[in-house]
Amino acid sequence: HLGYNDSNPMEMKVKNQKEEEVATAPTPAAVDISNIDFLTKGEDVFFSTAKSLSPVTDKVTPHSYQIMYGRFLLPYYQQNPSMKMLEIGLGCDMNYGPGASVAVWKKLFPEAELWEAESDAQCVEKHRNETIYNVLTGDQGDDAVLDSWVQLSGGNFDVVIDDGGHQNCQIWHSFLKLWPTVKPGGLYFIEDLQVGRWPYYRKATTDKCSKDLIVMDKLKEYMDVLIHADQKQEFAESNIEFIFCQHEACVLGKKK
Repeated sequence: HLGYNDSNPMEMKVKNQKEEEVATAPTPAAVDISNIDFLTKGEDVFFSTAKSLSPVTDKVTPHSYQIMYGRFLLPYYQQNPSMKMLEIGLGCDMNYGPGASVAVWKKLFPEAELWEAESDAQCVEKHRNETIYNVLTGDQGDDAVLDSWVQLSGGNFDVVIDDGGHQNCQIWHSFLKLWPTVKPGGLYFIEDLQVGRWPYYRKATTDKCSKDLIVMDKLKEYMDVLIHADQKQEFAESNIEFIFCQHEACVLGKKK
């Protein structure tokens, strides 16, 4: 989900509020995680669950993120049902409104501790009574905001999902700040990497991140460390165990 107003690129703004909102409403019926399908048919379970809800999250249409979530997140939850998960991007810019992915998480992961982060604080306030979640607000490209998110939530996440503003520098600042807070053995998902080379998604820059930085290029550097024999020392010092990439997205796994 974009942290900018995608409908009018000339008026795009990212709000930097640092407040926490808590919203409440009925929880969708949970999926039985004792079903072995969480381990053997995760993609099908994720896809069918998402499609059964209204509105349908864009994670399964037009995207196909059931691949990485089905293969990695569902099995992780079955083994760690009390997992703590942060998703960046509540979906306030989506034409169907915020919270579509939250509904999926609540149905699939009823025992998890769920956190959402969103740049649009006004949207969060407007929809605060529509579902149950802990919400952090502000610009994910701002280190001070990210520090506040960690402080307010307590950090120590099992899972982080970046479906936020998609600007390269936003993604990269978030990763550098939040990856250290992911538990050993945890997962870090990054969606919508396909737009990384587009000029628009290179507009957000900071003193630490120029418009020349493309997140996928940085991930390729990490992949070199994972693969090449002449970088064994770098791999020994790294806490990245694996990187799995599918169409438009990747997930990183942390060493235990």
